[in-house]
Amino acid sequence: MKFATCLLVLLFGAGVFAESPRYVIDGGYFAVIVTDIETATTWYGDTLGLEETSRLADEGRYVIVNLGRPGLAVELLQLEAADTRPEGYVTGPFKIGMLVADLDAFMASLPAGIDTPRVIEDEKNGLLLVQIRDPDGNIVQVMQRLDEEE
Repeated sequence: MKFATCLLVLLFGAGVFAESPRYVIDGGYFAVIVTDIETATTWYGDTLGLEETSRLADEGRYVIVNLGRPGLAVELLQLEAADTRPEGYVTGPFKIGMLVADLDAFMASLPAGIDTPRVIEDEKNGLLLVQIRDPDGNIVQVMQRLDEEE
């Protein structure tokens, strides 16, 4: 938890945006290990408005599905032994995140069956955020900068 808080402070709260960046980041990407590729593909498609862009499989080893939309690319990986890792090993990210310009619009777009998440105001880091879980229990944290509130 301390690492995630430090990362948020580093990215959003430490004056990073006060200086002119050397380059502009136009989008985001994350990859997630999943246990059921079809369930995950449907969930990420419905929940984040992503469309499948490609699929690659090696029978008995892995299936990779790439999803995308303007500003975001997501790679889902179903690995043969993803759910049988040795005790204590992480099976994938426990929290992934993305920034949106309008958190209310994101929440209004959530498909039926996803409980309405509680909005958290993180004044220290200048964020409004919600957390939802994917079918594998990974936390998807969706954030809006407080200075972008309408």
